Amino acid sequence: MADITVGSRIICEGNYGTVRYLGEVPPTKGQWFGVEWDDPSRGKHDGAHEGVRYFHCRHPTGGSFVRAKKVDPERQTCYEALKDKYGLASDGDTGVNEEDLYVIGRSAKKVMVEMVGAEKVSKQQSHEKLIEVDLRDHKIVSAGPVGILQTTAPNITELNLSKNLLPSWEEVAKITSQLHCLEMLHVSENMLELPEDPASLSPALQTVKIVFYNRVQLQTEQLLRCSSMWPALRELHICFNNITVLDRLGAQFPALTLLNLEGNLLQDWEEVLKLGGMKSLETLIVNDTGLTRIAFKDTCVGEKTDLFPCLKSISISRNKLQNWEDINELNKLQCLEELECRSNPVLSLDTDKMAVRLWLIARIGGLRVCNRSQVAVKERETAEFDYIKKYGLEWLGAGGDPEPDKNKPSLKFQQTHPRFAEIIAKHGAPNKMELEPVTTALKKTLLSVKIVCPSRGDKVFNKKVPGTMTVQKLKILIQRLLKVNFSDQKLTYTSGKEDQEEKQEIELDNDMRDLNFYSIENGDVILVQEESS
Repeated sequence: MADITVGSRIICEGNYGTVRYLGEVPPTKGQWFGVEWDDPSRGKHDGAHEGVRYFHCRHPTGGSFVRAKKVDPERQTCYEALKDKYGLASDGDTGVNEEDLYVIGRSAKKVMVEMVGAEKVSKQQSHEKLIEVDLRDHKIVSAGPVGILQTTAPNITELNLSKNLLPSWEEVAKITSQLHCLEMLHVSENMLELPEDPASLSPALQTVKIVFYNRVQLQTEQLLRCSSMWPALRELHICFNNITVLDRLGAQFPALTLLNLEGNLLQDWEEVLKLGGMKSLETLIVNDTGLTRIAFKDTCVGEKTDLFPCLKSISISRNKLQNWEDINELNKLQCLEELECRSNPVLSLDTDKMAVRLWLIARIGGLRVCNRSQVAVKERETAEFDYIKKYGLEWLGAGGDPEPDKNKPSLKFQQTHPRFAEIIAKHGAPNKMELEPVTTALKKTLLSVKIVCPSRGDKVFNKKVPGTMTVQKLKILIQRLLKVNFSDQKLTYTSGKEDQEEKQEIELDNDMRDLNFYSIENGDVILVQEESS
């Protein structure tokens, strides 16, 4: 344990901590380690014991004393971890144990097996093969001999050093300074001390474009100091830290194209707006940040905001958004193409997940990807037709009218449904007859139909469906039954009457029409054809 000093990182019974004190604690004898634990629930005090201050902790119960015998003795250098995991060797033996190079010959003598090209293989393994290196949780405490990594594996572009025992950014820099091709660096779950002058480490990190620095109790001021260390940074992942305010973040990291803030308790959308001036930002991840609203108050209905001018993708899952108006606000972003939005209260207002997806698509006109799934042209068309049908009566009641000179929907309707005017301009205003509710008796009328998809086998699904079911809803049902994406479905039906010699196929060509419109009767057969989007 001679290598452990104040500032060293240790593991004790599975818990990670930093040594803050080394020495005796009277009245006991012998050496103690005063430790500040990463998990404060592991500790007992803040570094003071029986009225004597031995060290300081950030948390009132973050510290305790442990004996050396309880500390995990396993510790290694980055080079040793690299060699152990990837079998690297600096000489010509390719990492093979010398004892394994011998066999017993006929005369009972040990004969060495010739390793043809051993030196060449070693050279290829050392200098060409290693591009992405994962050394997570390898108890690494330092770089190793000066220059050894540059000699052994100079072409590493991605290095994962997460959850190790590295004590500081200076020690990380001793590793990265040898890797001149390094672009992606993972240092999550390492409580790294910052130097007094972070900019002094920038030469060692000048090629790094992507940094993962998650779960390190990072605060905003510490993060701002880090910016001078990463001159080439383009993507920053700082998830599950202690970042609550985003002041000056955009100014300190103006070249970022991706920023991942997942798991930080921002709570208010106003903090997110502080990033709006980042002209290079294309991807913003604010999942699980406590957001309760989204609003661009500077922008009127139907207009685009000047904030986030290049933002193409935003993730807002696992927040506290309760109103569809919050989703509508995202349509004000100039370049938004991709949205991830799951596990928000607003999405639970309807239990039909497919319907929720369609509403997301209809409310944001530029979406090409929704919850990591491509939005097909047919799917967008279906979503917008469904939106017209769902809110058409509300539009009429609020002063909307198919006649342009009479169409004067209320301001409240426009604020609640800002894309409605755009959608009916694209697809046409709804016909009043299509929007009028059907009678209760008609609603209760069920049709017994057979659903068949020849490309999926001969199985026939017998279903009872209401005559008022739209073609769109039928496609959603078929997607659940047959796993055929509804945007890839072409539906036709034929008569189920056996006395008809020639059965004509009639296409169900309008997703907004109901089955009664097509005169479907009991016993008719619905044919499903798969078409590529």
